[in-house]
Amino acid sequence: MKTLYAGAFAAGLAVSAPFSLEAQKLSDETPAYVPASEVNTWLDGRAEVKFMALQNYQAIQAKDGAFRPEDELQSDGFGRLRLNLQMKFHISEHIVADVDIAEEPNDFGNNGDRDFSFHQDFAGIEFDLLGLTGSSQDGSDLTLRIGNIGAAPFQFKGFQDGADNQGNALIGNGMIDYATAENGVQLSYSKSLEDGSAITGYNVAGHMTTSSFGEAFQDNRGYNYRLQGTLEFAGGFKAGLNMFQANQGGQLQFVNGVASLAGVTTTNYRFGDGDNYNFSASGSSERDTHLGIMPGLDQSILQLNLAYQPNPNTSIIFMMGESSDDYTFADAAGNAVAGITYFGDDNGVADANGTTYDSSTVIRGESSVEYWIIEAQQYLVPEKFYVAARYAEAENTSELIAQSDNTADRLQLAAGYWFNDRTLLKFEYVDQSEGANSGGQIGAGFDGFTSELSVKF
Repeated sequence: MKTLYAGAFAAGLAVSAPFSLEAQKLSDETPAYVPASEVNTWLDGRAEVKFMALQNYQAIQAKDGAFRPEDELQSDGFGRLRLNLQMKFHISEHIVADVDIAEEPNDFGNNGDRDFSFHQDFAGIEFDLLGLTGSSQDGSDLTLRIGNIGAAPFQFKGFQDGADNQGNALIGNGMIDYATAENGVQLSYSKSLEDGSAITGYNVAGHMTTSSFGEAFQDNRGYNYRLQGTLEFAGGFKAGLNMFQANQGGQLQFVNGVASLAGVTTTNYRFGDGDNYNFSASGSSERDTHLGIMPGLDQSILQLNLAYQPNPNTSIIFMMGESSDDYTFADAAGNAVAGITYFGDDNGVADANGTTYDSSTVIRGESSVEYWIIEAQQYLVPEKFYVAARYAEAENTSELIAQSDNTADRLQLAAGYWFNDRTLLKFEYVDQSEGANSGGQIGAGFDGFTSELSVKF
């Protein structure tokens, strides 16, 4: 091995001077990078690629009364590096395939801290149907997507997925953001209207997916459906409405009024995607900072989204919604619990002084949550430095849960600095409070500081 290194080093010395001169000459003529506003293309534009990397640092503690006491005394430190490689291939003029390959510790299938490997995080094939049929487009677009379908009821705001974070003004996703990707089909239609109209454009989309990012064909496994509509108005105002419905309850087998979730496929969006707040008592791929109120079987979601962006430096987003399920998490004895994580005793009875359990059983009875979120971003130095804030509040309105101490809220205050158009530093203070009946999974909440430094090629 040493001989190999020595040979390579000698060869490098022999060619370094002329190679450096030639490399400098080539660099002068053709820069090694393009602006972030442009796409990196290969094969005469038929292939596109983006590479993203992110390193985070956090100093966060759970509040007194946490489900897992060790979370109340955490050390600050660095998280694992997150990586995303996104590629798009133009199969023909009207067919595009895409894939996002990610090393994302807080996503599914990463086996805690022991698995360092890339996974297919999102992929699909899109067909421009109007172009395929030769129909007149006139500002219209009709797209059929098959493969992984993004399932989220929120719109207009940034979403964070691994190292893909630069479209998100804050850090992580919200405690009530129902978002994931599943396998299925989606049809969307967009129309841009002529200048001078009060409405400048609209979009409608619908999809059908199975409740799995892998494959699930067991008996009575249903489908998940979404219908979405969006209006864009002159002056920077947007409005959107999303409706979701899942039908997975037919898989349950009840014994004495209690059904096990073992072997049951639930909706992936029941807990949302991974936040970048990590706790020592949780596995890397857990979603413990998200509310865990519903099992995600016959879950429905209705959400209204409003956005106002009067100029490139200012944006305000307001979201409100409700979600419900026909089933409620329960302990082993069939007693309803406020969320998947709860205190209990050896007899399976909820007990605030007991041991922490994660529910693996459900009973019939509606679980539900009502929530609202407001988010704002303001650039103090255009294209360089901004401040941002997000506040979310959610009330556990489940019919079998006591309607007291049942609210959770999260405040996020952040700042972002662009070193250049590809490098972003974000710094955030976060404070989440969880009532005993809120369905929060930390126990009483958490607070602290976190940051991210990311690059995008």
